[in-house]
Amino acid sequence: AIARRIAHSPAGAFAFEHARLFDTEHGAALSGRTVVIQGHRIAAVGEDGRVAIPAGAEVIDATGRTLLPGLWDMHVHLSPSDGLMHMACGVTSVRDMGNDIDILARIRKQWDAGTEVGPRVIPAGLIDGRGPFQGPTKVLADSLPEAMAAVDRYADLGYAQIKIYSSVHPELVPAIAAEAHRRGLRVSGHVPAFMTAEQFIRAGVDEIQHMNFIFLNFMADSILDTRSTARFTFPARLSAGLDLHSARVQQFIQLMHDRRIVLDPTLGVFEGLFTDRPGEISHTIGITGDRLPIQVRRGFTTGGLAVPPGMDARYRDSFQRMLEMTKALHEGGVTIVAGTDGMAGFMLHRELELYVRAGLTPAEVLQIATLSAARVMKRDADLGSIAPGKLADVILVDGNPDQRIEDIRKVELVMKDGTLYRTRDLDEALGVRPLPAMAAETPPR
Repeated sequence: AIARRIAHSPAGAFAFEHARLFDTEHGAALSGRTVVIQGHRIAAVGEDGRVAIPAGAEVIDATGRTLLPGLWDMHVHLSPSDGLMHMACGVTSVRDMGNDIDILARIRKQWDAGTEVGPRVIPAGLIDGRGPFQGPTKVLADSLPEAMAAVDRYADLGYAQIKIYSSVHPELVPAIAAEAHRRGLRVSGHVPAFMTAEQFIRAGVDEIQHMNFIFLNFMADSILDTRSTARFTFPARLSAGLDLHSARVQQFIQLMHDRRIVLDPTLGVFEGLFTDRPGEISHTIGITGDRLPIQVRRGFTTGGLAVPPGMDARYRDSFQRMLEMTKALHEGGVTIVAGTDGMAGFMLHRELELYVRAGLTPAEVLQIATLSAARVMKRDADLGSIAPGKLADVILVDGNPDQRIEDIRKVELVMKDGTLYRTRDLDEALGVRPLPAMAAETPPR
């Protein structure tokens, strides 16, 4: 019912004019641009007055606003209620990093058909080993035949990626990576227990999830079994002491670069774990907290990890070192993708803000959340930039997020596959108070 009420599919052509268009190819904003959309594709892009707007087209005057490709969240675990939240925040594509196969298939079918509101979904299949800390998956493998069968099952279902989890036996990783690559799938994951990130990389994977595993690479003398919450508490205690300029760290960054390893750091997760304190609204939600329903807001005041006496500053310093590592990796040519592993939609905005806090420019961060993500998933022929022939996944933002990343929170309009949604309608459906600027939104003419 919500989808029928708030989705708008133009009967003919649709156009944005006088837009400030963010060019993700070059990381620069272009003023005075017109974008014409026909059906679910972008038909034309160019300077105002040089692009013909078809007769009878619906037109949005985008003066003072920035037009961008839809955002990507590269680390989600979807539930049916997440679609509205992602779309309300301008997230039109997500990568699901482990879910129940049947539940995810149903979600994707509903969102693709438009019977419910939600982003595009690229699935990654989770594989774990059996044991007391096994992850939330029915796909378990403790032997080579089981591992090969798991990879082939996901490949046969059309999945794009395999995600290895913490209880997979290290000796199975090279075989999983080889079989996945043979079937055309990427390979990523947690670094399994009793294995270092360097060993994981040399075993043939393409990507690592979570910044803590980068730091744990240098803590093998202290911890090898990373299946429990020790994978969080040890980095919280020890990361602040890691010298990022040391030869060992620099050699590891070079290895990641040379092997073209992608990092999905989920910095917002660690900001929450290391710096949230009971009774305070979580940093992961921040200024958005006041807009959320009270029963939701309450859940973000429980704090992060229990901080041992005298370790408060140490935990905060460890998170700061994670930010510094993010900048060092970026400067070292390592590809970073923006994923949250947290609250749908709203947490991605914070993730992007953290990359800027780490020292990346807002324009670089917007490229990470759009074209870079599409390239990693080999979807850049259709997504990631606003160009003729590409799918009509675009967002209109009231501000200049390429100069002030916080403006990315001010999404006014979201278009996915040529279907238009007003953020104020999405917010109302969620029970989220809209931003004041939304009341002045210009309707199409």
